[in-house]
Amino acid sequence: MPNREVRTGNRAMGILSVLIALTVLAALGLVCAIVIRDRAVPTDAAVQPSDGAFVEADATPDADIVLKAESYVEPVVIRVTPVPGLTATPEPTPTVKPTLDASDPYARLRPMPQGENLLPVFSKAFTDTPVIAITLDECSGAAITGQFLDLAEECGARLTLFPTGENIMKEGMADVLRRCVFQLGFEVENRGYSTIARLYKCIDPMLVQEVWKQSVALNFVLGVKYEPHFFRVYGGVGEYDARTHAYLKQQGYLGIAHWTYSSAQFTRKTAAGKLSPGAIYSFRSNKDDLAVMRALMEAAQSEGYRMVTLNELFAYEGNRYYPVEGSLLAATMPTFSYDVTNFTDLFPGDASWAVYNMQQRLSKLGYMLENDVDGVYGEGTSDALRLFQAQVGRPASGAGDVGTLKLLYAQDAPTSPVKLVTPTPGPGELWEEGELIPSE
Repeated sequence: MPNREVRTGNRAMGILSVLIALTVLAALGLVCAIVIRDRAVPTDAAVQPSDGAFVEADATPDADIVLKAESYVEPVVIRVTPVPGLTATPEPTPTVKPTLDASDPYARLRPMPQGENLLPVFSKAFTDTPVIAITLDECSGAAITGQFLDLAEECGARLTLFPTGENIMKEGMADVLRRCVFQLGFEVENRGYSTIARLYKCIDPMLVQEVWKQSVALNFVLGVKYEPHFFRVYGGVGEYDARTHAYLKQQGYLGIAHWTYSSAQFTRKTAAGKLSPGAIYSFRSNKDDLAVMRALMEAAQSEGYRMVTLNELFAYEGNRYYPVEGSLLAATMPTFSYDVTNFTDLFPGDASWAVYNMQQRLSKLGYMLENDVDGVYGEGTSDALRLFQAQVGRPASGAGDVGTLKLLYAQDAPTSPVKLVTPTPGPGELWEEGELIPSE
């Protein structure tokens, strides 16, 4: 048996060995931390936007990109893997403007604008030829969107996609959208960056951002400057908002894309009965709609219908794309300002920025409850206008005519003689939470 000194020495050697091992592990951990730090996506503190728009986080081909646009939503982090072999053909010709000349042989296919300074709203082509357009909204992810592309390719159809910008920036969507545009010849249009708000209730910068930011996101994942022709508003509400039209005209859009039928209006069994020359069909990117779209496409094939893009349906040239010099992320949000005092008659059923501002004014003067300000001209709005018109000596018609609006916005406009009280919900009543609307 070793004596005490030997045992003590062995114990000391053992402790020393443990300390050396721990030191080695700590050093390895420090090296790993440095490597991970160097490979991580830069934070806002590490990467500052140079132009208030976008910042490239890494210059390598397989890069982590942080979407840095001035935004009302959180920045989005994505990973984009370039698809080899997909290159865009340079086509620097400007976007085609709408032609409404009666001498145009294709003018009869297209709707006319419903008012001065408005763009057309495309819900159907006026034709007896068996041709339809099928559109896909939202494009919620790469896998499900890819299945819709597979189905269209299988059935000989050409789709028009309306993805949100948030979905464009999801992992894997770059590959899907490049296949859509460069391989299949389908079209991608603008659906806005998010669904956080209706455009007709957004302040000017937020409206611009919703449209512009989606387009920049699409340019980025495609790797080219892509020029969409159509915009689709959320839920089809606010399609005739003059302010939205004014901004879209400024950006060179051909019009607002609506639909003849949405997928909620028919099933797999009734799809064949919804076939109609010139019709536009709207689908959402989910499994149920995938099955209904298959039924519609198979019925269209059997009836001899061609399934084309929106540009083809209305005889416009296809969306152009071309390379640009420098970074596609070096984009500056355009400026836009709309004069709300450019009065036009407003009508029940309108959903617009003008209605929203009229309601705000009625609320400020006490004729309408703030909770009822929603941008939609309903019966409550008519009642508020009647009360105001009675105060200013106009016929209490409830109509938002220009004469009434000028008095409403006048500095000496009278306040309501009646104090409105927000009703208290009774026992068991459920109240829906209203949308949060940004204010200036």
